[in-house]
Amino acid sequence: MSLSLRKGFTLIELMVVVAIIGILMAAGILAFSNAQQNARDARRRADIDAISKALEQYYQNNDSAYPATASAINTYFPAGAVPTDPQGGNYNLSLTTAAYCVCATLEKEGRGNATAVGSAGACTYGTGAGADYFCASQRQ
Repeated sequence: MSLSLRKGFTLIELMVVVAIIGILMAAGILAFSNAQQNARDARRRADIDAISKALEQYYQNNDSAYPATASAINTYFPAGAVPTDPQGGNYNLSLTTAAYCVCATLEKEGRGNATAVGSAGACTYGTGAGADYFCASQRQ
């Protein structure tokens, strides 16, 4: 009696390997998605800080007055324009010659502030449930 040895994988072995690969891919995609959200939120925070610093620089250069429009600070940015949100659109910017408030909606919950960073207590934005916000106001 001769035994013939079959080479190859059984259907069950292949299905187990495909299932393991699927689980690893799902975990990888989830981790990548979270990393992207964290990166966009970090950019939003950096943009808000840069806009705030540009407004403060404008305040120092223009007789202690903030600009009436955001386009007045375009020259303070390397790209020649106020930064925009990483997913498109503009940041919420409220300007008067005496005060400003600039805010961004963050993607990750629990990492924002409901009121602005700075000396102005009147800068509030998006206090509703379901999202977090990062804001800055005049630092003078």
